[in-house]
Amino acid sequence: MRVILLVLIFCPWVIAAAPATGDVLSGLRAGHPRLLFTDEQLAAALADAKIDPLRAQLHKRIVALAEKEHGTQPVKRLLTGSHMLEQSRTALGRVLTCAMAFRLTKDWRFLERAKKELFATAGFADWNPSHFLDVAEMSLAFAIGYDWLHDHLSPRERARIKAAMMEKSLSFALAAYGSARPTDKRLWFVKSRNNWNQVCNAGLLATSLALAEEEPALARLVVNGAVRSLPIAMLASYSPDGAYPEGPAYWNYGTGYNVIAIAMLESAIGSDFGLSRSPGFDRTAHYRLQIESPVEGAFNYADGRASIGAQPEFTWLATRFDVPAARFHCRETLRREISHPSRNDRMHALHAVWFPSATAAPYKPPALDVRFGGPAELAIFRSAWNDPRALFLGFKAGRNDVNHAHLDLGSFVLDADGVRWAHDLGPDDYDLPDYFGKARWSYYRTNNHSHNTLTPDGLLQEPTSAAPIVAFGSQPAHAFAVADLTSAYPGAAGSILRGVAVVNRSRVLIQDELTEVKQGMPLISRILTSAKVKLEDARHATLKQKGRTLRVEILAPENGRFRVSPARPPTSAENSNEGITALRAEVKAESPGVRIALLLTPVGDHWPATAPAPELAPLAEWR
Repeated sequence: MRVILLVLIFCPWVIAAAPATGDVLSGLRAGHPRLLFTDEQLAAALADAKIDPLRAQLHKRIVALAEKEHGTQPVKRLLTGSHMLEQSRTALGRVLTCAMAFRLTKDWRFLERAKKELFATAGFADWNPSHFLDVAEMSLAFAIGYDWLHDHLSPRERARIKAAMMEKSLSFALAAYGSARPTDKRLWFVKSRNNWNQVCNAGLLATSLALAEEEPALARLVVNGAVRSLPIAMLASYSPDGAYPEGPAYWNYGTGYNVIAIAMLESAIGSDFGLSRSPGFDRTAHYRLQIESPVEGAFNYADGRASIGAQPEFTWLATRFDVPAARFHCRETLRREISHPSRNDRMHALHAVWFPSATAAPYKPPALDVRFGGPAELAIFRSAWNDPRALFLGFKAGRNDVNHAHLDLGSFVLDADGVRWAHDLGPDDYDLPDYFGKARWSYYRTNNHSHNTLTPDGLLQEPTSAAPIVAFGSQPAHAFAVADLTSAYPGAAGSILRGVAVVNRSRVLIQDELTEVKQGMPLISRILTSAKVKLEDARHATLKQKGRTLRVEILAPENGRFRVSPARPPTSAENSNEGITALRAEVKAESPGVRIALLLTPVGDHWPATAPAPELAPLAEWR
């Protein structure tokens, strides 16, 4: 019934997203370059750099990155486990950077370095189609190289690059798009609902559009096929509010390629066939804006690390859907990244394509508190915008059965005073045995024992369970959300509710309520932290790091006690989580109804003087 309702609700968009009748190549831009960054746009960018210092700094940095590639050797076809994704990504970064640097400067050294990478990888036996992401990212490298450098390549060089695209990328087009369901198991992405769909479709689309006038039948097949396939992932990934189920790290990956696909269609053909109207896609810039904390880290649920930086697709979205606050944020983040480079981002050159232009127009500040629906139900709270010491709380609910998910229902991250106090540890090594298979939930970092959530009786969360947010409120002085965790621990209790509240924009209350609990059942509420933890007594802890202080106290029940231990996994093969401490509030159920309440208070000159603990009220009465 749910599927039928979704189809009925979004039927107008599904129809709009299908290729129009007629020739999809009727609007094909003649000649090259036509992918993403035309000569007209390049001229405008060069002119803008003369009046915008940030644009000039960006161009300078791209050239400097290209300079660094002169002493490097092309990648080799080496597999790590089952994939060669790092080789594909490295090649893509080099081609993008050097091709852009050549276009900005006309320095032939950069042209030669890009060609060197292309010719070396063209000689690979294949681009590892058993792990099709490898093919997709290499395909984008070749499409950009062929298109952006086309007029500076000899006929023989063009033929060499084209032959590689035809043999190692587009040879899969018919099997992928020529039937209702691919029989080649390597092409499962065509029907998938996750980032593989977005990345792999974009890779094949890139090569087909680069060769469209030479191979029009193949290009028509791929354009029609990709435009049929992409909505499957887009509807699953962005509806209804733009929140990405796989977390912010995979938002960068999947959305980055999704934006590239749309932008390539528009620049090469003049139409995206309705893809940008996918439900929730116009909201995902808001999600990206809200998911970043004042400490320049992300609320990194699922298989994602907390690091986050300037992302060109964010600028594209902020501009396309007119989100002024996001545009301002993109510009400031890019400014920081150029001034203090810390990441090796293969897509960095695309900032020159989608540059966050300055705007003097005032904009309405974003909401301090937001709730996102969908497979990843989230609530995000903060005490202020544009304050590096602001309090930031991210709360995770939703579903456990989405791609890259952890057993993290009810978990949270907390930042205040410019540091992170409560961590999500992120992913472990993907090459651990059966990391994405039957062993997944045995690993510490993927199960709930390493997350800042409630665990009754030492149980693991049910991998197919869902925890809806059942209440949410936002007022000037306080805000809250309540999630129903009952189905996460089947049979553990009659009901399990977890509430998080920001009190007076300066403290956080974590409150759990359980009914029909067996007497004596052990209950643990965890906080994983990189701070130094000192137990003042059994019910009070002081956390210190970087000269900042956070106090944590158990408000209820009376028998609650803190315990401290290293956040060690059960096996030596896993990440040892050096420097991470698990602060556990341990409770034994003494009656069928149990309330556990923890109060977290930043202390210092940035915060109000410590006030008495708030009076506890049942979650049903939170307003």
